[in-house]
Amino acid sequence: MRKMSQQDAEKIQQTTGKAPEEMEPEELDQAMAQAGIQAQPVTAEDQQAMAAAEANDPNPDEEVEAPE
Repeated sequence: MRKMSQQDAEKIQQTTGKAPEEMEPEELDQAMAQAGIQAQPVTAEDQQAMAAAEANDPNPDEEVEAPE
């Protein structure tokens, strides 16, 4: 999990043409490094929110595709 501001996410998308959530972890790390973006620390609240979202996912094995 990488945490960043909305502004940083938009910068990555403008630079790469791809949304951060669509990238593989290694690809995102490289894009962040190239853009000079440092990940923000992930808090316990962030981890709980992600765990809750994953637990409530009705299709956990299904990839979500961005609308075209």
